[in-house]
Amino acid sequence: MKLHRSLLSAALALFAVLALGQTPPVTTPPTTPPPGERVLTKEQREEVLKSLANIMENRAFVPGVDLKKWPEFIDKQKDDLEKAEKEVDLSRIVNRALRDFGISHIRFLTPRQADNRNRTSVVSIGVMARTENNALVVTTVLPKSPAETAGIKQGDIITQVDGKAPENSAVLNGEDGSEVKLKVKSGEAEKELTLKRARVSTARPETLTWIDEETAVLKIWTFSRGYSRDNIETLMKEANGKAKNLIVDLRSNGGGSTASLIHLLSLFVKPDTDIGTFISRNTVTDYEKDHTPSIDPVVIAAAAKNKYKTRKQSIEPFKGKVAVLINRGSASASEIFAMGLRETISAPILGTKSAGAVLASVFGTLPQGFQIQYPVSDYVSIKGVRLEKNPIVPDEEVTGASQDGKDPVVVKAVEKLKAAK
Repeated sequence: MKLHRSLLSAALALFAVLALGQTPPVTTPPTTPPPGERVLTKEQREEVLKSLANIMENRAFVPGVDLKKWPEFIDKQKDDLEKAEKEVDLSRIVNRALRDFGISHIRFLTPRQADNRNRTSVVSIGVMARTENNALVVTTVLPKSPAETAGIKQGDIITQVDGKAPENSAVLNGEDGSEVKLKVKSGEAEKELTLKRARVSTARPETLTWIDEETAVLKIWTFSRGYSRDNIETLMKEANGKAKNLIVDLRSNGGGSTASLIHLLSLFVKPDTDIGTFISRNTVTDYEKDHTPSIDPVVIAAAAKNKYKTRKQSIEPFKGKVAVLINRGSASASEIFAMGLRETISAPILGTKSAGAVLASVFGTLPQGFQIQYPVSDYVSIKGVRLEKNPIVPDEEVTGASQDGKDPVVVKAVEKLKAAK
């Protein structure tokens, strides 16, 4: 709005000069600030925070979590909020307050991040990372990205971004061609890198890789945008044709939509099989009609009538033996899938512990182009396991990088499947 007014004022001033027959002064046209650098007025910040408070207090829901404490948490950031003029500053402070809830699937997005959420490409250095101990642990390195070119690998730890400890992975994003200075720890070695951000594709098609004549690995990168039902069904038809053993690789798969999740589950488990229970505000209300009020999701799930079930698909579920691979980057839908196969078809899980981040969430629109991801349901598996804050422990913990083209986790999974009766 201020930009429009300044342009109007400039035009009126120019008209006045021309009317007097004078030579107009040379002016520099206004430029649009880079995404994230837009300066917000106090009124705009207050407008965003007011809308956010409404969502947190009236729409967000997790049983046993008092989300009405939001005013208390954001008030602790009051002094910093007064100085938060830029979009990125506001995002950093709000997300710091949101972390006080200690739950997953709750984050404040800048307009740039909100726009990127609906794209299959981003301007970044090309890594996906989780925040841990004031650093970023790299969970995925995207192909043909600045990070891959610089030699950054999965498991590396980014300890500094532009000289500061990173609060979240958003600091890796920026303008196309802009530089970012990193300090990266890889094993015992630490190095300093300067990378130029670029537009990188986040779309990674699912693959089926044959280990031998009867064993294959199905790699699923995401359950979010980029998940291809048609491609997966094509791959599953191939697997159904000759595979006796199938390994589903969900390592560094951060989850996505429940629609994609139930599609994949239904390609392995017969239709109408109970997988678990999503516990929403309505689920709790229904429970309290006939029971003493409880905040225990496991107790509420046991009494809930509506279960999350598999559905009939165009192809029959896989009939061979199945194993699932996970790691610390496997979250949300990946965890539900892994636990679902463990509990319904006794599929072994290999790798390392999962993220323990399993809440159903939605995205809410806020003023000035911001968005908020917030939880609306908890989840409990059909055998009574709450996965939020409870990472899946694999049946066999296997770590290590690939050597001579052999992935130790895949090798162990093949051994386990072939040894099973």
